[in-house]
Amino acid sequence: MPITGFANAMIAPAMDYKTEGLILGVGAKMFTVAGPVIVFGTLSSCIYGILLFIVKAVSIK
Repeated sequence: MPITGFANAMIAPAMDYKTEGLILGVGAKMFTVAGPVIVFGTLSSCIYGILLFIVKAVSIK
């Protein structure tokens, strides 16, 4: 997905709920579509980093 599509997927739901306020409207709806992408991307990179650290620590002996 290009960055423009990703940005649009985050902003479109937030703009729809702008009248409900910054916290309950924009803040709550901004990550409805892009939230799982950000969470699973961050989680998978952390898991990959931990596995890489373990593999390098074991192979150094």
